[in-house]
Amino acid sequence: MQFLNKLYSGMKIGSDWIEKVLKFITAVLMLLCSFTVFLQVINRYILVKQTLFPWKSISWTDELARLLMVTLAYLAMGLCYKHGQLSRADMIFSRLKGIQKKVLYYLEFAMICVFVVSCIKWGVSFALANKIFRTESLFIPGNILYMIPVIGFVLMLYQVLTEFVGVVSGNIEPFESIVMNTEEEKEID
Repeated sequence: MQFLNKLYSGMKIGSDWIEKVLKFITAVLMLLCSFTVFLQVINRYILVKQTLFPWKSISWTDELARLLMVTLAYLAMGLCYKHGQLSRADMIFSRLKGIQKKVLYYLEFAMICVFVVSCIKWGVSFALANKIFRTESLFIPGNILYMIPVIGFVLMLYQVLTEFVGVVSGNIEPFESIVMNTEEEKEID
């Protein structure tokens, strides 16, 4: 049990570090996405339509905004899981107690792991199969483009495993997020 507590502490530190880095990256992605959309609006509705000069529309901003939003969504998946913000039907597990709740949690954990690992496996295969593909405006290679979901699922798998080790070691209650447990500890202190 001591080993699991140490493992959970190490994984929790890694999880917190990943969260800080991802918060910074997602803030930058959100800022870039907003800037590209704003640039396209200014270009399209002010420079192209309202001036006498022959301006051309910037075609790459639409593609970049979509790419940034998709990247933002996949990178934030792990954070949403960590904070317990993914959609979940809690009618069943909120009524269960003790061993029944743990059995349901382990069943859910197994299904999540199967799903996430298969998404990683098939995502890598799909990304490697699309090396030749390039985006239309930005010419981003397909293998880079299709590795974004894989990275998001790897980050989510780390959060799922961290929570699982926390539940097995007794540091977290089943179906409670890692962050909720940490906030409760801070209130007690």
